[in-house]
Amino acid sequence: MSSLKRYFLTLNFFAPKPDDNEQETDEQRRWNIIATRIYMLLLLLILFAVGLDFSLIDRTITVTVEKPSKEEVDALPKDAKCSCSQISIPYGKFTSLQANFHSLCTSQFITDRWIKAINSGSYTTSFFLGDFRTFGSAQFQALSAFCRLSTSNINQTIDYFYSNTLLSLEVFSEEILHAQTQASISQFQLKVADAFQTQLRLINFLTINNGLISSLRTNAFYLLQRDNQNLFSVSLYNLWYSQDDGSTCGCRVNICNRSLSGIFSAFRTTYPIEAGSLLLSIPGISSGCLPVTSILVSSLECFYNQTCIDQLLLYFPTNERFQAIPAHPQSIYNPESTIQTIVNNLMIENWTIGISYEKYYSERAPSSCTYLQIARYSVGFIIKRLISLLAGLVLILGLLISLVLKVIHRLKDRTPRSKISLSLRLRYLQNLVLKQLMYLNLFQHYPSSERQIRYQCYATRVYLICMIISVIVLAFYSLMIKTNQSKTIGNPTESQYTELERQHLQSLSCPCSSISMPYSRFLTIQPEYHQVCSSDLVSDEWIEYFAVSTSNQAVLSDDFKSNADSQFQLLSMFCKQSKEIIANALELFLQTKFFSLQVIPPESFQVETNSFFQNWKRTTMKTYLTTIQLFETAIQNNQLSNNLNFGMRVDPVFGQLSMGSMIYSDCSCRRSVTCHSLANLYTYNANLTEYVKVYSIPNFFIGCFHITSLLLSTLECFYNISCMLQIHRYANPTVSFNFSALDPRLSLVNETVAALVEKSMVDQWLVNVSFTSYYDTCAPSSCTYQYEDRDNLLIVITTILGIFGGLSLGLKLLIVIGLQFIDKIIAIRVDGRVSSRFIKSIFGCTTEHQVIHRLHFILVAVTLSVIYYFAGVTSRIITVRIDKPSLYVYEELLKKSSDSLHCACSQISIPHQEFLKVTSRFHEICSSEFVSDEWISYLYGDINPFYRYEYTDFFYTASKQFQILVTFCQLSKKTVENALLQFDSTDLIQADLLSFNSLDVYIQQTMEDLRRTMPKLYANTFALIRETIGANKLLSSLFNNWELSFAASSTYGTTAFSSSPKEYNHCSCATSSKCISPSHGMFAGCYTLETILQTPIQCLYNQTCIDPSNTFRAINSSSLLSSQFSLNSTFQSIVNELMLEQLMMDVSYEKYFNACAPLSCTHSYLVEHSIIEGIAMLIDLYGGLFIICRLLSVFIVKQVLCFKSKVRAIND
Repeated sequence: MSSLKRYFLTLNFFAPKPDDNEQETDEQRRWNIIATRIYMLLLLLILFAVGLDFSLIDRTITVTVEKPSKEEVDALPKDAKCSCSQISIPYGKFTSLQANFHSLCTSQFITDRWIKAINSGSYTTSFFLGDFRTFGSAQFQALSAFCRLSTSNINQTIDYFYSNTLLSLEVFSEEILHAQTQASISQFQLKVADAFQTQLRLINFLTINNGLISSLRTNAFYLLQRDNQNLFSVSLYNLWYSQDDGSTCGCRVNICNRSLSGIFSAFRTTYPIEAGSLLLSIPGISSGCLPVTSILVSSLECFYNQTCIDQLLLYFPTNERFQAIPAHPQSIYNPESTIQTIVNNLMIENWTIGISYEKYYSERAPSSCTYLQIARYSVGFIIKRLISLLAGLVLILGLLISLVLKVIHRLKDRTPRSKISLSLRLRYLQNLVLKQLMYLNLFQHYPSSERQIRYQCYATRVYLICMIISVIVLAFYSLMIKTNQSKTIGNPTESQYTELERQHLQSLSCPCSSISMPYSRFLTIQPEYHQVCSSDLVSDEWIEYFAVSTSNQAVLSDDFKSNADSQFQLLSMFCKQSKEIIANALELFLQTKFFSLQVIPPESFQVETNSFFQNWKRTTMKTYLTTIQLFETAIQNNQLSNNLNFGMRVDPVFGQLSMGSMIYSDCSCRRSVTCHSLANLYTYNANLTEYVKVYSIPNFFIGCFHITSLLLSTLECFYNISCMLQIHRYANPTVSFNFSALDPRLSLVNETVAALVEKSMVDQWLVNVSFTSYYDTCAPSSCTYQYEDRDNLLIVITTILGIFGGLSLGLKLLIVIGLQFIDKIIAIRVDGRVSSRFIKSIFGCTTEHQVIHRLHFILVAVTLSVIYYFAGVTSRIITVRIDKPSLYVYEELLKKSSDSLHCACSQISIPHQEFLKVTSRFHEICSSEFVSDEWISYLYGDINPFYRYEYTDFFYTASKQFQILVTFCQLSKKTVENALLQFDSTDLIQADLLSFNSLDVYIQQTMEDLRRTMPKLYANTFALIRETIGANKLLSSLFNNWELSFAASSTYGTTAFSSSPKEYNHCSCATSSKCISPSHGMFAGCYTLETILQTPIQCLYNQTCIDPSNTFRAINSSSLLSSQFSLNSTFQSIVNELMLEQLMMDVSYEKYFNACAPLSCTHSYLVEHSIIEGIAMLIDLYGGLFIICRLLSVFIVKQVLCFKSKVRAIND
């Protein structure tokens, strides 16, 4: 150690070289040793300063984790992007949903046993209209339907939710997955419940406002009047109810459902409004115009009480016993909760929800995760930089200190000098420089011959030229080259983000601190309704203006006065329901969570938000319109009675009751339910003893059903005050007229009501999307972007110095070796023995200097080899950008870098119709003869089937059943056509170009969603309409469900018709609307619609069954080979699929690519270090390693020699 200490104390880097023949004085040695120490101190300080500077520099780096585990993903930052192995995953793969229903839905009170037990059979209409025995069975049929439909809707929706896919190119963290999935579940829960209650409310209003008659005589009943000449006339009496609040309510245009209910003593009275005495009050149960509307405001209070149930059953002819509904303390409902409250929640008590992140993660299997990290340079990088810098600093500091020493020695030299003029000095300096350059020898050694000196001078010039050229090229390259840089801005303002987005759209990443927010935070939607919805035409005063007494009936079927109140009440209902439906749906939509992991650019945000709004608007309007269309279809096809389509007649001789069809413009409602004619005003002409038409309302119609005629009508008369005054003149001139006309400047005068309904009575939508509000809620904590720029000046300087130092030492070494090699070759020519001495000198280790030299060489060689080996196996990511690539270029890139390829579309919103064409194929029935007018006329015959067949015979309703098939085919085709048109007009919103496979997955998934959602709304809405029709016991004008009768009496006056249910195959239409009996290979039943839906299609494929006369040919059974339906399929199973067999798609990826028109494509790939890069790195490190290894060699050799000398001394 003492020798090492002595070595460093006497260390002198600036001593004259032995070759210089220059003697060093004591003073010079002292100054040289001081300079060496200053040199060492400066070197260490500079290295420390550079290392410290590097350690304090912050930079943004991209970190990639290959095939991370779930734990590794959990530990990653929120802005980490994990590429998925699959871009889509069905929710059913990682979620589980189970709905737990109200205990009513598992109780005995929705079973056939209970419904039959409380059914009064043929005596059903013999009681007071508020008697539970009249409507109780129907109310519980409604409850059973609510449970059944709720269960079906929920199961369908859960299946749909399970099959729906979560689309994402990246793996979500557990927190984000739970948040997004829970939001999706909540959204679907609210949507399905809201849709059900919205449709039910609309159906109830449509039932009331279309004047449909219940067979239970709860909203209206027929009165038979017999005069003194024994002539009969029949009229319809609309009932009025006394409500719980003391008010009166008429069933003609109102939902009256809050009246007293119980068991009353009245039985077989002349009129059902005679109550008698109250025998038993039933807590919670209300009565009203229709069983469905009255049960909704009722509660199940009595049916939680066993005593109440037992007392109630005493009034029914049954020995059955039933247990009360058990009360659960955990229930969200109580016995006093109304049915409406329970139905609003789809009869659900609670949900059991499971979300498994483990299953989600195992399905997505991320191949890699990348994230940006703000970090300082690693210790390894700093050490590498310092090593590369060492040689350059040694050279530069050595040169500078040598010059300083020369100046010092010159200043200390007191030798007098002669004064020389400046010009001579400059000339002398010029000559000196030229001489120095001429004889500059950086490779001189002692002794050297003249030939060696000459070669050394040549080598010096080569060395200097190479170094100058290399430094110039390196400096220029280092200063000019641009590399990918990352920069992070903390808490950026919106203006800063906008500027960054404009400059660095492709690479900008701004993670939101709040990833979810309701739409209401940044979106406002205001519908502007058609002016009629705020006009006098839908006011209570206008409707009351046309109101007539309950006994007043239309003189003629097309009389405007007697139908106007119902027509305008229906129009008012369209407005009110539209407003209510839109308000509820809008509230739900604005509560929906909008997920945004990162700030979405303003343009994309506007497009995406507008797309969500358009989808919501279409869905809301579709729900409203579909319900109205299907309701119209159901009441038409069942030929329900409403006093506009059929009239009651009694044969004066035989007293036989018959139903006569109304005629509108020579069109019979028996043959076509869409018959209509202009609404007319009449006055009574006493001279002619008849009513005379005095005015026709322009394009305002009356027909078989209020809804059908109103939808066909326009409101053009009510844009004209003169036309309205004409109505006033003949309708009610004794009353003051204070009503205003519509403004023709605001709307189209000739627009039909159907056109208004199709728009949900909305003229326009005012939508405001606030990106500022969105940005403030997102509140990104930082924004990171990548850009190309020159390296940090410190990096450039250290790089230049590092390569300069390494190149300098390396080039010197090569030149020295070359010079020695030349010397040896020349010497060998002179003396062959030199060769062996030269070889021995290479491997000889006899002196301390040789040992140090050989060890130094080994250390440098081994270190550089190890570094090169590890640098050679280390890969790095190269990112390449291609501007405006063609399809061919994109496909080639996709083959090479499918995982990392990203292409930004110039158009982020692309209409589907630009690259996708969808066509449909329907069931063979819809193109067969069995939906033709000829076939239906053939079935109807020349004589009304009503007079030719019994009601249990298929041919009694055969023509009506096939008319229903025609309607189904037309409605299905229209529904699918509209859905496809809407789909064509919607956009594919995607900022990045999708690959062919990804586009195919998207289209297949979208088509599958469309294929499922189209029939779902159709089938569920239709099922709800059919159930309400059945539960309300609406009277069919064909008398195939209930039969009207009256008691023969010899007295004159009025009496009410009674009604009794019909039976099919021992099934009563009073307890089920779906009763059927087989007939001629088909069925007959309570309702024509229910009958055809339950019928298998096989008869249409059997000639003997469908038409033994061979007038019409059966469908060829070979068509079933290409059908998804079998021979045993019922018509309902086909109708539930919208009669649709297949959706066929024609996709053009080329058109999609051209529409996207990618601005640029970037892709990344891994590359190994090339040989050139490896050599450059070795040159960079060589100089510093050369010096370090030299020091290590000296240290090791000195220590070993010291140790040996001590051992030798001890031995001696």
